[in-house]
Amino acid sequence: MDKRRKNMQLYNALRSARVEGMIDMINTIDYGCSELDVLGVYDGYRLERQINSYRAMKVAQYFGVNVSKGKLTRFSKPKDHHYDLSTSQLMDYISEHYDAFLNYWEWFRQGAELQAKLKFFTMEELKEIREKGF
Repeated sequence: MDKRRKNMQLYNALRSARVEGMIDMINTIDYGCSELDVLGVYDGYRLERQINSYRAMKVAQYFGVNVSKGKLTRFSKPKDHHYDLSTSQLMDYISEHYDAFLNYWEWFRQGAELQAKLKFFTMEELKEIREKGF
């Protein structure tokens, strides 16, 4: 039973890490991310200050991550905030640059998952997992 409990705790920690990684990615996009230049998205600055809680939820769903509404309130903007892109234009932009955003998402996801795994595994266990290839 102990092994099953540890596996369930790890699964829940990885799921939480994916959510935190997604929130970090969306937050970075909202503040303007120069890293997208390296991935071939040279006009990524257009997304700066274009994310609100609804749009953040849509972006997260696009990448297969379910985020509770309570965690997305940090993206709320004042009522008089002007958006240059509509929600559909924003999602079209992300779809157009899908490969770059997928790589960007993987960067955030892998870092968050690694932090979660380090809480549950010893270095010897991680080395064994890496050798087995999972």
